[in-house]
Amino acid sequence: MSIILEPFRRVLESRVEGIILRHLSHVSPLTRLFIQEAFPGAEALAIESAIPHVHRDHRRAGGNPLAYGETDIEVIASVEMRDGTTPRVGLLIEAKVDARQMDQQGPRYKARAEYRQASASWDAFRCILTAPRGYLENAYPLGDHNDDGWNCLLAIEDIAKVLARIPEGRADAAVLYQAAEPSNAWNKPLPGVLKFWSDLAGFQRAIYPDVPIFINRQHGAGLSIWPSFYENHLARNSKEIRRKRVQVVHSGKTHVALYVKNVRFLDFATVVQPMLIDGIGLGPPGQSWQSVRIDVPYVDPQRSVEGQAKALAAVFEAARRLFDFFIEHEGPLLSVPTFK
Repeated sequence: MSIILEPFRRVLESRVEGIILRHLSHVSPLTRLFIQEAFPGAEALAIESAIPHVHRDHRRAGGNPLAYGETDIEVIASVEMRDGTTPRVGLLIEAKVDARQMDQQGPRYKARAEYRQASASWDAFRCILTAPRGYLENAYPLGDHNDDGWNCLLAIEDIAKVLARIPEGRADAAVLYQAAEPSNAWNKPLPGVLKFWSDLAGFQRAIYPDVPIFINRQHGAGLSIWPSFYENHLARNSKEIRRKRVQVVHSGKTHVALYVKNVRFLDFATVVQPMLIDGIGLGPPGQSWQSVRIDVPYVDPQRSVEGQAKALAAVFEAARRLFDFFIEHEGPLLSVPTFK
Protein backbone atom coordinates (compact mmCIF):
# COMPACT_ATOMS: atom_id res chain seq x y z
CA MET A 1 0.00 0.00 0.00
CA SER A 2 1.06 3.60 -0.48
CA ILE A 3 2.41 5.44 2.55
CA ILE A 4 -0.04 7.69 4.42
CA LEU A 5 0.73 11.29 3.54
CA GLU A 6 2.32 13.24 6.41
CA PRO A 7 -0.56 15.70 7.02
CA PHE A 8 -2.96 12.79 7.55
CA ARG A 9 -0.78 10.45 9.60
CA ARG A 10 -1.17 9.92 13.34
CA VAL A 11 1.98 10.03 15.45
CA LEU A 12 2.90 6.47 16.42
CA GLU A 13 4.75 5.33 19.52
CA SER A 14 7.73 4.34 17.38
CA ARG A 15 8.15 7.96 16.30
CA VAL A 16 7.90 9.21 19.88
CA GLU A 17 10.47 6.63 20.96
CA GLY A 18 12.82 7.73 18.17
CA ILE A 19 12.66 11.37 19.25
CA ILE A 20 13.28 10.55 22.91
CA LEU A 21 16.11 8.16 22.04
CA ARG A 22 17.85 10.70 19.85
CA HIS A 23 17.92 13.34 22.60
CA LEU A 24 18.95 10.86 25.29
CA SER A 25 21.94 9.54 23.34
CA HIS A 26 24.11 12.38 24.69
CA VAL A 27 24.00 14.80 27.59
CA SER A 28 21.28 17.25 26.60
CA PRO A 29 18.47 19.26 28.19
CA LEU A 30 16.22 16.22 27.82
CA THR A 31 18.81 13.96 29.45
CA ARG A 32 18.91 16.36 32.40
CA LEU A 33 15.11 16.27 32.68
CA PHE A 34 15.02 12.47 32.80
CA ILE A 35 17.93 12.23 35.27
CA GLN A 36 16.47 14.85 37.60
CA GLU A 37 13.03 13.24 37.50
CA ALA A 38 14.58 9.86 38.21
CA PHE A 39 17.15 11.00 40.78
CA PRO A 40 16.19 14.43 42.21
CA GLY A 41 19.19 16.69 42.60
CA ALA A 42 21.45 14.55 40.39
CA GLU A 43 23.39 15.88 37.39
CA ALA A 44 24.10 13.91 34.22
CA LEU A 45 27.83 13.50 33.58
CA ALA A 46 27.95 11.15 30.58
CA ILE A 47 25.78 8.80 28.56
CA GLU A 48 27.34 5.38 28.15
CA SER A 49 24.60 3.93 25.95
CA ALA A 50 21.06 4.58 24.77
CA ILE A 51 19.53 1.53 23.08
CA PRO A 52 16.03 0.95 21.71
CA HIS A 53 13.95 -2.21 22.06
CA VAL A 54 16.11 -4.20 24.46
CA HIS A 55 14.65 -7.66 25.02
CA ARG A 56 15.80 -9.59 28.09
CA ASP A 57 14.75 -12.88 29.62
CA HIS A 58 16.21 -13.44 33.10
CA ARG A 59 13.53 -15.81 34.38
CA ARG A 60 15.77 -18.84 34.55
CA ALA A 61 18.93 -17.06 35.71
CA GLY A 62 17.17 -14.88 38.28
CA GLY A 63 14.42 -17.20 39.41
CA ASN A 64 11.80 -14.46 38.94
CA PRO A 65 8.91 -15.34 36.59
CA LEU A 66 8.43 -11.63 35.81
CA ALA A 67 12.02 -10.92 34.74
CA TYR A 68 11.45 -10.91 31.00
CA GLY A 69 10.18 -8.66 28.23
CA GLU A 70 11.16 -5.65 26.14
CA THR A 71 12.33 -2.21 27.25
CA ASP A 72 11.47 0.54 24.76
CA ILE A 73 14.58 2.59 25.59
CA GLU A 74 17.43 1.57 27.89
CA VAL A 75 19.86 4.31 28.93
CA ILE A 76 23.02 3.76 30.99
CA ALA A 77 24.54 6.97 32.34
CA SER A 78 27.03 8.31 34.85
CA VAL A 79 25.55 10.87 37.23
CA GLU A 80 26.67 12.97 40.16
CA MET A 81 24.40 12.70 43.17
CA ARG A 82 23.77 15.36 45.80
CA ASP A 83 26.25 13.65 48.12
CA GLY A 84 29.02 13.84 45.51
CA THR A 85 29.00 10.14 44.57
CA THR A 86 29.05 9.25 40.87
CA PRO A 87 27.14 6.02 40.34
CA ARG A 88 26.32 4.30 37.08
CA VAL A 89 22.56 4.31 36.65
CA GLY A 90 20.06 2.66 34.35
CA LEU A 91 16.91 4.29 32.99
CA LEU A 92 14.36 1.83 31.62
CA ILE A 93 11.80 3.82 29.65
CA GLU A 94 8.42 2.71 28.34
CA ALA A 95 6.81 5.12 25.86
CA LYS A 96 3.05 5.12 25.31
CA VAL A 97 0.82 7.21 23.07
CA ASP A 98 -2.56 5.52 23.42
CA ALA A 99 -1.90 1.77 23.63
CA ARG A 100 -2.78 0.02 26.87
CA GLN A 101 -0.08 -1.35 29.11
CA MET A 102 0.56 -5.04 28.63
CA ASP A 103 -0.08 -7.54 31.38
CA GLN A 104 2.28 -6.94 34.34
CA GLN A 105 4.31 -4.53 32.21
CA GLY A 106 5.53 -2.31 35.04
CA PRO A 107 6.41 -5.17 37.40
CA ARG A 108 8.24 -6.91 34.55
CA TYR A 109 10.29 -3.76 33.89
CA LYS A 110 11.17 -3.64 37.58
CA ALA A 111 12.07 -7.33 37.75
CA ARG A 112 14.42 -7.04 34.76
CA ALA A 113 16.05 -3.93 36.21
CA GLU A 114 16.57 -5.57 39.61
CA TYR A 115 18.29 -8.54 38.00
CA ARG A 116 20.56 -6.23 35.99
CA GLN A 117 21.47 -4.34 39.18
CA ALA A 118 22.29 -7.59 40.97
CA SER A 119 24.46 -8.47 37.95
CA ALA A 120 26.33 -5.14 38.23
CA SER A 121 24.98 -3.60 35.04
CA TRP A 122 24.31 -0.46 37.11
CA ASP A 123 24.39 0.78 40.69
CA ALA A 124 20.83 2.11 40.67
CA PHE A 125 17.93 2.19 38.27
CA ARG A 126 14.60 3.83 37.60
CA CYS A 127 11.70 2.50 35.53
CA ILE A 128 9.95 5.40 33.80
CA LEU A 129 6.60 5.47 32.04
CA THR A 130 6.20 8.35 29.61
CA ALA A 131 2.87 9.08 27.95
CA PRO A 132 0.43 11.97 27.36
CA ARG A 133 -0.56 13.63 30.63
CA GLY A 134 -4.18 12.55 30.26
CA TYR A 135 -3.06 8.92 29.79
CA LEU A 136 -0.99 9.02 32.98
CA GLU A 137 -3.70 10.71 35.03
CA ASN A 138 -6.27 8.15 33.92
CA ALA A 139 -3.92 5.25 34.63
CA TYR A 140 -2.84 6.43 38.08
CA PRO A 141 -5.35 8.96 39.50
CA LEU A 142 -4.19 8.12 43.05
CA GLY A 143 -0.50 8.47 42.22
CA ASP A 144 0.07 4.78 42.96
CA HIS A 145 2.36 4.09 40.00
CA ASN A 146 5.09 2.77 42.33
CA ASP A 147 2.81 -0.13 43.21
CA ASP A 148 2.69 -0.92 39.49
CA GLY A 149 6.46 -1.04 38.99
CA TRP A 150 7.05 2.52 37.75
CA ASN A 151 9.46 4.68 39.76
CA CYS A 152 8.26 7.82 38.05
CA LEU A 153 5.90 9.12 35.38
CA LEU A 154 6.88 11.71 32.78
CA ALA A 155 4.31 13.42 30.56
CA ILE A 156 5.08 13.74 26.87
CA GLU A 157 3.98 17.38 27.12
CA ASP A 158 6.79 18.05 29.63
CA ILE A 159 9.31 16.44 27.31
CA ALA A 160 8.02 18.61 24.45
CA LYS A 161 8.30 21.73 26.61
CA VAL A 162 12.01 21.08 27.19
CA LEU A 163 12.69 20.37 23.51
CA ALA A 164 10.81 23.50 22.42
CA ARG A 165 13.37 25.65 24.26
CA ILE A 166 16.28 24.53 22.07
CA PRO A 167 16.59 25.19 18.31
CA GLU A 168 17.42 21.58 17.44
CA GLY A 169 14.41 20.32 19.38
CA ARG A 170 11.59 22.55 18.17
CA ALA A 171 10.45 20.34 15.29
CA ASP A 172 10.51 17.30 17.58
CA ALA A 173 8.54 19.22 20.22
CA ALA A 174 5.80 19.93 17.68
CA VAL A 175 5.53 16.22 16.89
CA LEU A 176 5.32 15.33 20.59
CA TYR A 177 2.63 17.93 21.24
CA GLN A 178 0.66 16.38 18.37
CA ALA A 179 1.18 12.89 19.81
CA ALA A 180 -0.30 14.06 23.12
CA GLU A 181 -3.52 15.36 21.54
CA PRO A 182 -6.59 13.13 22.01
CA SER A 183 -7.29 13.43 18.28
CA ASN A 184 -3.99 11.64 17.62
CA ALA A 185 -5.75 8.34 18.40
CA TRP A 186 -6.75 8.08 14.74
CA ASN A 187 -5.51 9.19 11.34
CA LYS A 188 -7.16 12.13 9.63
CA PRO A 189 -9.45 11.67 6.61
CA LEU A 190 -7.63 11.58 3.29
CA PRO A 191 -9.56 13.10 0.38
CA GLY A 192 -10.79 10.50 -2.09
CA VAL A 193 -10.09 7.51 0.12
CA LEU A 194 -13.31 7.78 2.14
CA LYS A 195 -15.33 7.00 -0.97
CA PHE A 196 -13.19 3.97 -1.71
CA TRP A 197 -13.87 2.44 1.70
CA SER A 198 -17.56 3.25 1.52
CA ASP A 199 -17.79 1.64 -1.92
CA LEU A 200 -15.76 -1.33 -0.74
CA ALA A 201 -18.34 -2.00 2.00
CA GLY A 202 -21.03 -1.96 -0.69
CA PHE A 203 -18.97 -4.29 -2.89
CA GLN A 204 -18.67 -6.75 0.00
CA ARG A 205 -22.38 -6.71 0.76
CA ALA A 206 -23.32 -7.26 -2.88
CA ILE A 207 -20.67 -9.76 -4.01
CA TYR A 208 -19.20 -11.37 -0.88
CA PRO A 209 -21.85 -11.31 1.87
CA ASP A 210 -20.31 -14.46 3.35
CA VAL A 211 -16.89 -12.78 3.78
CA PRO A 212 -17.56 -10.13 6.47
CA ILE A 213 -15.20 -7.19 6.83
CA PHE A 214 -14.53 -4.78 9.69
CA ILE A 215 -13.46 -1.31 8.52
CA ASN A 216 -11.43 0.59 11.11
CA ARG A 217 -12.37 4.18 11.92
CA GLN A 218 -8.94 5.18 10.61
CA HIS A 219 -9.85 4.04 7.10
CA GLY A 220 -10.24 7.60 5.83
CA ALA A 221 -6.47 7.98 5.97
CA GLY A 222 -5.92 4.36 5.25
CA LEU A 223 -3.51 3.97 2.41
CA SER A 224 -1.94 1.28 4.62
CA ILE A 225 -4.80 0.57 7.01
CA TRP A 226 -6.95 -2.22 5.62
CA PRO A 227 -10.05 -3.81 7.05
CA SER A 228 -9.85 -7.17 8.74
CA PHE A 229 -12.08 -10.08 7.79
CA TYR A 230 -14.25 -12.36 9.93
CA GLU A 231 -13.65 -10.11 12.93
CA ASN A 232 -16.68 -11.37 14.87
CA HIS A 233 -15.59 -14.95 14.26
CA LEU A 234 -12.04 -14.24 15.46
CA ALA A 235 -10.74 -11.23 17.42
CA ARG A 236 -14.16 -10.06 18.65
CA ASN A 237 -15.46 -13.51 19.48
CA SER A 238 -16.23 -13.46 23.22
CA LYS A 239 -17.21 -17.13 23.26
CA GLU A 240 -13.92 -18.37 21.82
CA ILE A 241 -11.30 -16.47 23.81
CA ARG A 242 -8.36 -18.23 22.15
CA ARG A 243 -9.44 -16.86 18.78
CA LYS A 244 -8.71 -13.32 19.95
CA ARG A 245 -5.11 -14.04 18.98
CA VAL A 246 -6.06 -14.55 15.33
CA GLN A 247 -6.74 -12.10 12.47
CA VAL A 248 -7.27 -12.26 8.73
CA VAL A 249 -6.25 -9.00 7.11
CA HIS A 250 -5.04 -7.48 3.84
CA SER A 251 -1.81 -6.50 5.55
CA GLY A 252 0.46 -5.52 2.69
CA LYS A 253 0.59 -4.35 -0.88
CA THR A 254 0.20 -7.75 -2.47
CA HIS A 255 -0.97 -10.34 0.04
CA VAL A 256 -3.73 -11.29 2.47
CA ALA A 257 -2.51 -12.87 5.72
CA LEU A 258 -3.81 -15.05 8.52
CA TYR A 259 -1.98 -13.95 11.67
CA VAL A 260 -1.51 -15.77 14.97
CA LYS A 261 -0.28 -13.57 17.83
CA ASN A 262 2.32 -14.12 20.55
CA VAL A 263 4.04 -17.13 19.01
CA ARG A 264 7.64 -17.58 17.92
CA PHE A 265 8.39 -18.10 14.25
CA LEU A 266 10.17 -21.46 14.56
CA ASP A 267 7.39 -22.92 16.72
CA PHE A 268 4.76 -21.62 14.30
CA ALA A 269 6.60 -22.77 11.17
CA THR A 270 7.09 -26.28 12.56
CA VAL A 271 3.35 -26.68 13.04
CA VAL A 272 2.25 -24.92 9.85
CA GLN A 273 4.63 -26.25 7.21
CA PRO A 274 2.89 -29.66 6.82
CA MET A 275 -0.49 -27.93 6.36
CA LEU A 276 0.51 -25.63 3.50
CA ILE A 277 -1.14 -26.19 0.13
CA ASP A 278 -0.78 -24.54 -3.27
CA GLY A 279 -1.22 -20.79 -3.05
CA ILE A 280 -0.87 -20.56 0.74
CA GLY A 281 2.64 -19.81 1.92
CA LEU A 282 4.44 -19.13 5.18
CA GLY A 283 4.91 -15.42 5.91
CA PRO A 284 8.29 -13.94 6.91
CA PRO A 285 9.34 -14.08 10.59
CA GLY A 286 7.57 -11.52 12.76
CA GLN A 287 8.42 -10.27 16.23
CA SER A 288 5.25 -11.57 17.88
CA TRP A 289 2.77 -12.07 14.99
CA GLN A 290 3.42 -15.00 12.65
CA SER A 291 1.44 -15.63 9.48
CA VAL A 292 0.49 -17.65 6.46
CA ARG A 293 -0.53 -15.67 3.40
CA ILE A 294 -1.85 -15.64 -0.14
CA ASP A 295 -0.49 -13.34 -2.84
CA VAL A 296 -3.06 -11.03 -4.47
CA PRO A 297 -2.97 -8.21 -7.03
CA TYR A 298 -2.21 -4.69 -5.84
CA VAL A 299 -5.21 -2.56 -4.81
CA ASP A 300 -4.96 1.24 -4.63
CA PRO A 301 -7.43 3.03 -2.26
CA GLN A 302 -6.99 6.21 -4.28
CA ARG A 303 -8.59 4.53 -7.30
CA SER A 304 -12.21 3.47 -7.67
CA VAL A 305 -13.62 0.14 -6.50
CA GLU A 306 -15.25 -0.38 -9.90
CA GLY A 307 -11.93 -0.09 -11.70
CA GLN A 308 -10.34 -2.70 -9.42
CA ALA A 309 -13.17 -5.21 -9.09
CA LYS A 310 -11.07 -8.15 -10.32
CA ALA A 311 -8.23 -7.42 -7.90
CA LEU A 312 -10.67 -6.93 -5.02
CA ALA A 313 -12.35 -10.22 -5.83
CA ALA A 314 -8.98 -11.91 -5.42
CA VAL A 315 -8.57 -10.24 -2.01
CA PHE A 316 -11.96 -11.50 -0.78
CA GLU A 317 -11.36 -14.98 -2.19
CA ALA A 318 -8.01 -15.08 -0.40
CA ALA A 319 -9.63 -14.00 2.87
CA ARG A 320 -12.21 -16.78 2.52
CA ARG A 321 -9.53 -19.39 1.82
CA LEU A 322 -7.48 -18.32 4.83
CA PHE A 323 -10.48 -18.38 7.14
CA ASP A 324 -11.34 -21.88 5.90
CA PHE A 325 -7.69 -22.83 6.43
CA PHE A 326 -7.93 -21.61 10.03
CA ILE A 327 -11.17 -23.49 10.71
CA GLU A 328 -9.68 -26.69 9.28
CA HIS A 329 -6.49 -26.40 11.36
CA GLU A 330 -7.74 -24.42 14.38
CA GLY A 331 -6.58 -26.94 16.95
CA PRO A 332 -2.94 -27.18 15.85
CA LEU A 333 -2.68 -23.43 15.11
CA LEU A 334 -3.88 -22.44 18.57
CA SER A 335 -1.72 -25.08 20.24
CA VAL A 336 1.50 -23.34 19.16
CA PRO A 337 3.19 -22.25 22.45
CA THR A 338 2.71 -18.57 23.33
CA PHE A 339 5.36 -16.37 24.92
CA LYS A 340 3.42 -13.37 26.30
